[in-house]
Amino acid sequence: MREKAREEVVRRLKSVEGHVRGIVKMVEEGDAGYADVIQQTTAVFSAIRRINTVLLKDFVEERAGREDASEEMVKDLVKAIERVTK
Repeated sequence: MREKAREEVVRRLKSVEGHVRGIVKMVEEGDAGYADVIQQTTAVFSAIRRINTVLLKDFVEERAGREDASEEMVKDLVKAIERVTK
């Protein structure tokens, strides 16, 4: 994994970690309804999908560089990944 992607993934994972801690606190304190907890867990799922997007894009770009893929092909693959992971 390239350094820029690693830093972004770590930053995003720490954010998810903090978000999950907040959800745990909401549930433990018992002052949140089901809809509120579901809304927050859905946000965590979205954040994890974004992490996966970063990882997939980095994989494609790194691998394409080793395989001498054209820049156009890499852009097309990255666009496809972004569409699928939204």
